[in-house]
Amino acid sequence: MELLTPERFDDPRTQYGYVGAVFDQVASGERPATVSILPSSRHVGMTRRDARRPGFEQAVRESEEEGYPVFLRGSGGGATAADSGTFGFSIVRPAAEDGARSIGERYDEAADLVLAAFGRLGVRAEVGEVRAEFCPGDHSIRHGGPEDGMKLVGIAQRLTRRATSVGGIVLVSGEERLARVLGRVYSALELPFRPESVGSLHRTGSGATTQEAVHAFAEEARLRYGAVPAALDKATLDVARSTGHRFLAPESSVRGRA
Repeated sequence: MELLTPERFDDPRTQYGYVGAVFDQVASGERPATVSILPSSRHVGMTRRDARRPGFEQAVRESEEEGYPVFLRGSGGGATAADSGTFGFSIVRPAAEDGARSIGERYDEAADLVLAAFGRLGVRAEVGEVRAEFCPGDHSIRHGGPEDGMKLVGIAQRLTRRATSVGGIVLVSGEERLARVLGRVYSALELPFRPESVGSLHRTGSGATTQEAVHAFAEEARLRYGAVPAALDKATLDVARSTGHRFLAPESSVRGRA
């Protein structure tokens, strides 16, 4: 298994292109099973289901007014937000290696990885949804109880006939900005949302930086999977830069500048 830990991309289009490129490479056999850990570029990620809601166009406008371009991601769940205080991780495998496992088993794997990495940072957390959270799901990672706790990580999956991916977004800092943009997005979509549900490692009392948290996840991936660090090659980067615009929401004003 490979371990990819690239630097943050300046443009979220490249970030989305990179995530898509790695998934496609694993699916085609060009790349082995891979753990990817990537600091986030500023954006809001929404789903195809979100795009069918009546308030979607307004949600895109609200997000962009806050400076967060909107992208459509391949995994399920609901709207998420990311910026310099967050990072994403994913465990991508060929379907031939992973197809026999259940959806629940993949969620459990990702949650176990998160909790072990948090343990390295001295952060106490548990699996479970919190009330009126963003991207609601019973495999969220929370700090505190289900009523008044806060979400630290959202986990989602993508499954195709050729590959599987499970991973999520880890909130380290900057939760106020994320809560503000998510509040506007969820209001436009007419979906429940509690701003206090947006947590961060800093809100738990942790002093860990984003880079320190990325390092904890990378160390856990090495321990669990024997993942071998690999550099991001030019061919993959070129694909990421040339294809990322495809993930922009159709209603995005950024699309015209791609």
